[in-house]
Amino acid sequence: MKNHLVQVVDRARQGFKRTRSGNLSASQLDLVPPELWIRIFSYLSTPWDIKAVSLTCICFRQLAQPLLFTKIFTHPLPSALALRGHQTNKYRRRTSQRLEFFLSPLIAPAVRECWIDPPSAEDDDLPTDILIDAIFDGLRKLPNLKVLGCRSIRLTSNRLAVLQHLTLTTLTLESCLSDLTDFTDLPALPLSSVTLKYHDALSRDAILPPLLSLFLSPRHLQRLTATSTQILPVITRSRSFNRLFQLEVPVECLTSEMFVIALSYCPALERITLQTDSEGHIPPRASVIKSIPQDLLPNLKFYRGPRNFAALFASSGRIQTIEISIPAKVHRLLRTLGQLQSPLDFLSFRIDGNIPKTLLESVHTLVPTLRTLSINDPAVSTGGLLALLGETSPRLNTRVFRIRIEGRDRYNLWIPPVEEAADAIECFKKVRPEIERVYPNLLTLKLLYGVEGGSVVWRRNATSGQLVQTTMLQ
Repeated sequence: MKNHLVQVVDRARQGFKRTRSGNLSASQLDLVPPELWIRIFSYLSTPWDIKAVSLTCICFRQLAQPLLFTKIFTHPLPSALALRGHQTNKYRRRTSQRLEFFLSPLIAPAVRECWIDPPSAEDDDLPTDILIDAIFDGLRKLPNLKVLGCRSIRLTSNRLAVLQHLTLTTLTLESCLSDLTDFTDLPALPLSSVTLKYHDALSRDAILPPLLSLFLSPRHLQRLTATSTQILPVITRSRSFNRLFQLEVPVECLTSEMFVIALSYCPALERITLQTDSEGHIPPRASVIKSIPQDLLPNLKFYRGPRNFAALFASSGRIQTIEISIPAKVHRLLRTLGQLQSPLDFLSFRIDGNIPKTLLESVHTLVPTLRTLSINDPAVSTGGLLALLGETSPRLNTRVFRIRIEGRDRYNLWIPPVEEAADAIECFKKVRPEIERVYPNLLTLKLLYGVEGGSVVWRRNATSGQLVQTTMLQ
């Protein structure tokens, strides 16, 4: 099917080349309808390819160019020097030109996502408020806008009124405050996904909870991410978030008894994530809530966060997936796994220190139901992986195994990704017999490598029954 469409494109391109003015005859327009051209263009995987198509001819430009602007950024990215002195007017002109283009009849219907991120400048001459007011007024002209992100913007009454008239489903607010004190006349926006990012200094603002409540509709909210503990009063005040199934909050929420009350108003919660700072800060054990009532979260299946609190949530819900976000000592990780009461299906963790040869055997003994096991850190040498597998008895339940491996030391500061991938392939050749012995029913093997998130994947072929490499290397 795809090859046939490509042939149609090639034939049509030759016809378009003969009509250099861009005025097509009726027969040429009837050859392929615009809807089919857009479907063909959807096969293009990168913006560069779409841009190349839009430069082919006027007709293709009108059809393909909007695909480049499904996600827009209203502010250009000037340097710090460009925002000083006489460059301010130039910046305002550039931003206004971008806005005019985005709101044109050709581009506006294609916009699905918009980010308003004005630069911070030392000069007070930058006409930020004037530009932002113009941008908010222009949002009304984007009929298909569903995702909006704002950073460091004052939420005035006029801007909040604009948000009330949009058909948004997803909203991200970062350090956005308001001068208003009374929000009782404004109903909550019917959003399904909300992300609220506020710094510690802002999170202590007394007006913040009433402001945040404008974006949390109990009847519509399904996903909530917040970096401030001030989200707890909002949840407890509304009381009935019956559709909220995914919650991501800072780990400091565990120091407040209000957290348990907030959870009781989220009966449909399936996924919970506890955030930590870059240093993995965890509150002292004495200040954290000691228990969660059993069956408080009957639908909870997923936990991501520090190892310390995995058993706490597993005691309330029916956890099937645990992702340990902070590196843990082996003996502490095993102690936590031993405290789990519900059978696990997915386990991901990072080890702090060396990996003992008995790690795999210990993990599978404590959690015999595992179908997916992922060891993200540290990197293991080929010999170390052979030692791990050699100490492990066959495990029939495991279907997916992921582990980070260590390539050859080339004494270079930077190793090309292709060479790192070649090391992973060479490692697989050496450990394949042991992999097949320990995990005879394995469907997917993923070897992670490097610091840039590279990986090579093997999947079991349904016909041959062999693990076949599916990652294309370039």
